[in-house]
Amino acid sequence: MENERVWKSYVWHDDKCFFISTINRDYDTYEGVMRGGETLVWEYDWETDKRGAMIYQAGGVLDHQAICRCLINDGTILDQDDEGFLKFR
Repeated sequence: MENERVWKSYVWHDDKCFFISTINRDYDTYEGVMRGGETLVWEYDWETDKRGAMIYQAGGVLDHQAICRCLINDGTILDQDDEGFLKFR
């Protein structure tokens, strides 16, 4: 099955832009193939329409939302708590 685009966002903090993309894709596991969400985050140059360095990788839609909030508020992705959730200020 092909990757399925779920959500993409462009967010800014001050003058810095970020591109956040979430897809559903197949994963090979010891139990077989499973399908799930993956969110990737890149620095992004809005003027040239080019991605820069990939700065983060996470799970699905809930991570996508949390990452957007972190980047908008702080310009960085905060640490995770003991259960793997992003911390907020």
